[in-house]
Amino acid sequence: MNYRTLVGFICILSAILSIACLAVGAIAVDYDFEAFSNPQLVLYYAAHYRAAYWFNILDMFGYYLLLLPLVMYCHQQYKFRSPWLGTFTASGLAYVLVGAMGAAALAVTWESLLQLHLTAEGTSKETIEIVFVALTAIVTKGFWNILEAIFAAVWFAGAGRFLYSESRTLGVLGVITGAGTLLDAAGNIAGMNMLAEIGLNIYLLFSILFVLVAGIVFVVRR
Repeated sequence: MNYRTLVGFICILSAILSIACLAVGAIAVDYDFEAFSNPQLVLYYAAHYRAAYWFNILDMFGYYLLLLPLVMYCHQQYKFRSPWLGTFTASGLAYVLVGAMGAAALAVTWESLLQLHLTAEGTSKETIEIVFVALTAIVTKGFWNILEAIFAAVWFAGAGRFLYSESRTLGVLGVITGAGTLLDAAGNIAGMNMLAEIGLNIYLLFSILFVLVAGIVFVVRR
């Protein structure tokens, strides 16, 4: 199996795990989708702490770590096409690493704090709630929806531009995903929650489509 084909299969696996991440996340909060934007609500479903753990682990691999081969493939394949490629690659690596570190942090802290919340009482319970909400906000708002989203916007748009030569659909999906992450970052920085939510939903859907189509193109067009 050649390098390009292997990268394609890894991309397909990444898309599958990302879809599984969304499904497990929905199970973790009993399909109360408001909980994804309000961490206080996650505490009501503390009994699902194992599902919350696996939600973040699947997120770490699906949305982030398994994209590393694609980031490096684009760098090697198009390194003589543009002087900006180094910026795109650095942004891709930063996106993957910042996102994965955030997911790993939440996997550990969520499971622990949710278990403690089940048996805690009085002021101890209130303290756990404060810590849980604060840590979640640091990762989701700070690391993911501002810092990571900026890096993601640069890389997805750049990758879409280069991969357009291999597949127009792939190129368009990359640019749309980059635009979505940019809206997410801008909305959170400006405090415009509606704009941030629209951008986040675009990213969650179109990033999976982008990676899945990339995988199919790499495997089929050898």
